[in-house]
This record gives sequence, structure tokens and C-alpha cells, in this order.
Amino acid sequence: MILRNLRRRAIRSLLTLLGIGVGVAAVISLGAIAQGLAQNYATVVAGGENELLVTQANAIDPAFSSLDLTLADRLRQVPGVERVEPGVYAWVTTEALPFLLIFGYEPDSVALRHYNVVAGRGLRRSGEMVLGRRAAESLKMGVGDTLRLYGRPYQIVGIYETGQALEESGGVVVLEDAQAIAKKERRVSLFQVGLRRGQEVEPVIRRIQALDRDLKVSRTGALESNQQWSEILEGFALGVAGIAILIGGLGMMNAMIMSVLERTREIGTLRALGWSRARVLALILAESMALSLGGGLAGAVLGVALTELAARAPGVGAMLVGVYTPKVFAQGLGTAWVLGLVGGVYPAWRAAGLQPVEALRYEGGGGDGAAGGLSRVGPAAFRNLWRRRLRTLVAATGIGIGVATLVMLGGLTNGFIQQLNNLAGSGTPGSITVMQKDVPDMSLSALDERMVSAIRAMPHVQAVSPVVLGFEMSENFPLFIVLGIDPGSPAMRHYRLIQGRGIRRPNEILLGKSAAEDYGFQAGDTIEVLGNRYRVVGIYETGVAWEEVGGILALREAQRLFNRPRSVSYLFVDVDRPEDAEAVRQAIRRRFPDVSASLSSEFAQNTNDIQQTQAMAGAISLLAIIVGGIVVTNTMVMSIHERTREIGTLRALGWARGRILGQVMEESLYLCLLSALLGSALGVGLLTLATALPYFGALLRPVWDVFTFAQAAGVALVLGLLGGVYPAWRAAGLQPVEALRYE
Repeated sequence: MILRNLRRRAIRSLLTLLGIGVGVAAVISLGAIAQGLAQNYATVVAGGENELLVTQANAIDPAFSSLDLTLADRLRQVPGVERVEPGVYAWVTTEALPFLLIFGYEPDSVALRHYNVVAGRGLRRSGEMVLGRRAAESLKMGVGDTLRLYGRPYQIVGIYETGQALEESGGVVVLEDAQAIAKKERRVSLFQVGLRRGQEVEPVIRRIQALDRDLKVSRTGALESNQQWSEILEGFALGVAGIAILIGGLGMMNAMIMSVLERTREIGTLRALGWSRARVLALILAESMALSLGGGLAGAVLGVALTELAARAPGVGAMLVGVYTPKVFAQGLGTAWVLGLVGGVYPAWRAAGLQPVEALRYEGGGGDGAAGGLSRVGPAAFRNLWRRRLRTLVAATGIGIGVATLVMLGGLTNGFIQQLNNLAGSGTPGSITVMQKDVPDMSLSALDERMVSAIRAMPHVQAVSPVVLGFEMSENFPLFIVLGIDPGSPAMRHYRLIQGRGIRRPNEILLGKSAAEDYGFQAGDTIEVLGNRYRVVGIYETGVAWEEVGGILALREAQRLFNRPRSVSYLFVDVDRPEDAEAVRQAIRRRFPDVSASLSSEFAQNTNDIQQTQAMAGAISLLAIIVGGIVVTNTMVMSIHERTREIGTLRALGWARGRILGQVMEESLYLCLLSALLGSALGVGLLTLATALPYFGALLRPVWDVFTFAQAAGVALVLGLLGGVYPAWRAAGLQPVEALRYE
């Protein structure tokens, strides 16, 4: 009986199932990608024949690890060690690829055997590169071609495979070339350590760790990823999937409410024949669960298909390779079960509460109760929505969640841009921000400190402030941003002390207002950052969230802490007059082709971080459009079914097909306009509440503009047009005689 009821309303059942399926697919696909990122990210440099991997302690990724090359000699003296092979691991950006991994090893190292050359030959000298299979396909390059990185050409002499997607999306060069690319002069990212035959691993690990507390030693093949980093990836995936889940759940509830309304007389007949309330409730819930189970299975298939499709995307596919675990599928199917339960409870309770006499009198096409004064106000399309205001509100809320997501993403992106453009006071008119060119993440920027004096000597330059950026993500500090600034540099004027004094010694730190409040510190306390103890001598505020959730160290101390001697992350350049800024910027770019120099007011917009954020927002918008469009179509199809006799009457009274089509489309647009208003209010409200969250809430400083709300409203109206086309066409095609016979 359950399946027969669902088949009788095949179109509506299919649309509802599709809405649930998209939500489940989002859970499975994004969950698998998050698992894949966490797993692949942790093992990407841990392959090969060497037993141990040595990196900098507290580095969330080998790309952030920085070790002195001379450490190799100390490691070779450790009993049980047979060989020590330094390596460099770096991310770069090219015109064709947003992410390209670069590995650097000595040509005769054992570590290079991990990269199985399937075409061409292996590395022999500087200026050569062996390219991964995925990277070669994305770049459309092969043996004999040339790839330019930071202006230098590298001849591709071979193509390799490893079976690991991220590794195959990179290239291998000799160590000295990788050091130049990663700006790691006399430094490396890691050491691979091979042991003598028969040597036990654990004693050697303890001996190496005893050399220096700033070292992390792992078995190759078992490198552990940073727990907080993995949790952030999984949390982001579930958050995005949650959008589809909420919209799909409300769509399910909408469909089941309509099913109850449409079958009011049928339910009344069953009640009159002796069916108990519990039996009616069980019937409706069973239909809801059957739909959710079908949607869950369809979503599982769709989720795997989407993940595999994403993994084949040029350039970024290697970052999106999924790992399917029982947990991922359990989350997806559990989501479907919850959607069926939650979406069916209210409609089932409503059906079970119907009185037989009242139900048998039901004629269909009615509203949700007393129409009220608004039933006679406004156009006919508006009045029709008001007559069914419960269903209208449920549908509008479902679409509104997608709109709210767009509003929140727009506000956050605008906020991030404004915050970054004001970093370290660089937002003043005429200032210039300098960072390394072609890095996929601004935190990876590395500049030679000698550039400071060279730029300072340029005409029209007033001052140059070097800054080191680093961060800690640990159990004690979910997110703690460290800035290294020379206490005497002009950039320090940006940090207004509200407690204590400035930095005078290397063991002193200034804390941002938000960090002090979140972690409970004040001037005079002692704080431990990356295993080093510092005395808090002052608290500052700037109005820039990113700066206030961390602390400031003296420049030299930050360079020591992050093992970045003679290297800085950014340069903030002040010019004599704002009108001189463009000429100075061009001069910097001509003198240093490997850097990106931007007017500080445009700095954030030119970073890959913001560009990737905007791309992510576009992908989420597409998800909202797909799921929201299904909800709109489902709602309007249900409306047509319910009003079949009404539409037949209008056709009999002479209404043309075009007039019927126009009214249904108008209703759809009104519904989505209401969704835009609800979603905008919901987005602003939720993001305002999120700013009160501990730790990460301080970073959420949204900036609203007209474009953000206009874009969200535009998406809602597009949903109205897309979702209303089929129902309007169906309504316009109803024949008067058939429609008047509809029961």
C-alpha cells in the first residue's frame, strides 16, 4: 500500500526523492573528499624505502616545516642511522594549475626511487624536472617540454607514477632547485632517515627526538596529520552538506504535508472504516521513510559519482580524491533516515488528528484555515500563496536557507577582504603590500630579507616594514596567529596598546584583545607558544580580527621560532605621497619579478586565498540552486495538483493558457521573493550570532553591501523561474472537462 501511494504521485515522489538524494550525495561526496584530503595530505611525503621522516615539530604540514640543512650531519651521528636524505616540499601556483606540488631531493637519493618513472628518465642535474602523471595531463605536457616556475625554465625529462593522487599532481626537481623555489636557502622541509639492517625503529626515534625538542619523528607511511586541521576539513564538509540537508528536509516535509492535504478524504474514509490514529500515523511515517530510504540509496550512488567526477577535474582533481569509509556512508544514510523521520512527523501527526466527518467533507483546494484579511489583498498569485501559507512558509524557508548561505558567504568574503587589506595597517592610502608571487596560500609567502634595504633605497619610499606570519593550531590554541614585527618599525604604530607596554626583549609577547579574552590572559602572565614560553607585556587592539586573535613577537624571535632566518612573509611599504604608490609598485615588480606587489587596498583581491574562497562560494551557490530548484518545482507541482478543479473552472470561464501560465509563474516568483527576504534576514542573524563564538568567532567580521543581497535575491528569482516552468506548463495544458472531473 505504501509503494502504491507513492507511485500514484510519481512525479512528486520522484522530485522529493531527488531532493533528499542531493542532500545525501552532498554528505557522502564532501565527507569522502574530507577523508581523502586528511589521509592523502598526511601520507604524501611519507612513502619510499627510508624508515623515518623528520620534520619541524608543530608544523601542520611539511610545507610549513623548516629545518637547518646542517642538521643532517647531527642525524648521521645517531646510532643506528645509515643514511640521511634532505628533502623540500612546496606548493606553487602556475597559470594552468592553482596547486602544483614540488618535491626536491638529491638525484642519487633512495627517496627518489619512490617516484616510478614510466616515461623518459630520472633526474640528473639542476634545471630538470620529472613530472607527475596527473600534473602532466592537466598541463598537457610531456617529455621534452618546458615548464617555467618563477621565471626559470625546467625541462621535463620524465613522467612518474606513485599511485597517490597528490604526489602525481606535482613534480620532482633536484634539492637546490626546490630550495630556490620554496625560498629555503640552506634549509629543507624534512629529512628521510634510513636505518641499518636489523636496527629497531623505536630506539632510533627516541635518540633523534632527544637531539632537539623542535623535531617531530614519524615512521614513513604513518605520518599523522594535524588533528585540528583534519577536524576543520571535516567540519567544513559537513557544514556545506548541512545546507543541502536542511533544504531537502523542508522539501520532504512540504511534500508530506501536501500528501496529507490531497488525501484528506481518503484518510477520512480509512478513519471511518476503523483505522486508529496510530495506524494512520504509521502509514504516513512509513511513506516518508520509504522516500527517505530511496533518496538515501540514490544519494549514495550520486555521491560516489560526484566524488569520482570531482577527482577528474583538471588541476584541482587530486585535492578532491575521495576515500570511502563505512563512516561516510553511515553519515549519508543516517541523514536520509533523519530527513524521513523529521519530515514525516508533523504531516503524520496532522493526518492522525483528522476527524472522519470533517475529512469526508473536504473538497480540496482549500487553504490552511481562516484566510484572514490578506486573502483579499494584492494580486491573485499572492492571494493563492497566502491561502496555503503553511506550505508556502515551509517551502520559502527551505529555499531561504540556500539564500542565507549566499548572504553569509558574501558577508564573510567581504569581511575577509577588508580585514586582509588592513593587515598591519597596510590599508592606509598609498601603501603597498609585497608578498611572494604564485603561492597558493598567503601563509606560504617567503621573501628574502635583503629586499628591505633595496626597496627602502628606491625613490619616493618612506619606510618598509617586514613581517613574519605563522600560526599554531593545537589543543590549547585552536587558532593562534603569530606576527613577527620589528618593534621599531612603522607597522607597530598600527597596534594600539590598551594594557601594558611594548616589546623590549625576545622573550616578550603582545597579545591581541580577542586572544587575551578567549584564552584568559592579561599583562604579566606567561604564555607558551609552540613550546616556547613568553611573558605577556601588553594587550593591543586594531579592529582587524586576524590580528587580534594572536600575538606579536619581535621580528628576530619570530624568525627563530619558525626557523626562517633572513626570510619574511610580507613587506609593507609606505610611500611619500599616495600618488607615488603606483610608480613605486611598478618599480618593485621590475626589480623583483618573483614578487607580487599590490596597492594595499587591492591586496586581498589579488591573493589565491580570496580567489579560492570566491570559487568555493560559487560552488555552494550552485548546490543551493539545484536543491532549491527541486523544492520550488515540487511545491508548484503540488499546488497545481491541489488546484486542478480550480484551474479547470478558470479555463471553462475563458482563461487562456497564457494567462494560466503567467499566474503560476507569478506565484513561483512571489514564493522565491519571500524566500529572498527570509533568507537575507536569516543569514544576517546567524552570522551575527556566530561572531559570539569562542576562538573562531572573533574572525567573523562580516561586511554587508548591496551587491551581496542583490546577488542572493537574483539567485532566488532564478530559482523561481526554473522551478515554475514545468508546473506552469502543466497547468496551462489542463483541459477544462478533465480538470473539473478531478477528485
